[in-house]
Amino acid sequence: MSKKVYEITAKVDQNLKSKFEEAEKRKVSIQDFIQDFIQQFVSDQTKKAYIADLKNFFEFLKKGDVTIHHPNQIKGHHFQFYRDELIENGYSSATINRRLVAIRSFIKWAMACKLIDYNPLDIVKLPKVQTESPTLAFDDQEVLDMINAPDTSTMTGATHKLVMTLLFSLGLRRSELVNIKVDDLRKERKHWAVRIKGKGGKERHLPLAPPVLEAIKEYTDKMVGFGVQYSPGDYLLCTQKTRYKNTPMSGTTVYRIIEKYAKACGINKKVSPHSCRATAISHLLDTQKTPIRDVAIFAGHSKITTTERYDKRREGLDNSAAYDIDYSSDKVS
Repeated sequence: MSKKVYEITAKVDQNLKSKFEEAEKRKVSIQDFIQDFIQQFVSDQTKKAYIADLKNFFEFLKKGDVTIHHPNQIKGHHFQFYRDELIENGYSSATINRRLVAIRSFIKWAMACKLIDYNPLDIVKLPKVQTESPTLAFDDQEVLDMINAPDTSTMTGATHKLVMTLLFSLGLRRSELVNIKVDDLRKERKHWAVRIKGKGGKERHLPLAPPVLEAIKEYTDKMVGFGVQYSPGDYLLCTQKTRYKNTPMSGTTVYRIIEKYAKACGINKKVSPHSCRATAISHLLDTQKTPIRDVAIFAGHSKITTTERYDKRREGLDNSAAYDIDYSSDKVS
């Protein structure tokens, strides 16, 4: 026979009930809602990106003396004027869409949470995303010149060389590069590979070609010579600032490395770490003729359409399908 362990006999205190209900509803500012919204994401990078994009939107509204405290105060014309200002300021369509999608995602979350009854942004169209990446890539000789430019007799030079080797060889994003740890390098089915932590917490494993593996070994040997003692959980890339504490190299440092050696090699075009990624992807597509699906997996693209932005062959005329059109009667069976 079951026995009651505890029986609640207290009557409902209406005053206390009201306090609880009010606490559930109360939000001090829009930041409270944003904080709840970003908790659905796993990746810290994704959280930071959404916070930054939403902050830009609400700061834009503030310039027009519009202060938002609750998602139900966001109107379609707020979204439209923000879109128009981004266009007028010359942002790329990809950047504009990313910023606007962040706001749309926030509104969809608010609808799911029953904070608003309808989506006021549905009537506003997003600009069409360019089908070609505006990022400038390096040519083959520029890649070789840059990789061979650092003075590898110094700790800094050796690190800079590996940074560029990995960017050009593996097509990594900045965040993926700086977060590689020693225990991410492993042997899998007779292949040496590196585990890459990509966007949204997604992982991919990239095999290390002999020249890349040799570059990593040469680098770690030199770091040991400079007094660096590696443990499995340590970050691979080491600088004077990170040498005595287990912190990753900053993305800003990676950016400066690329700018520095591009300038030293007489490359007079605007480049960035993403230029190295674009170089690796377009090299596979255009020079090696690697199937686009394989390149998408290599690059960590969730959609083939993203990879297609780097495919210069689509603009070429040599292999155009137009040459295959032939309506002559003797060709028809």
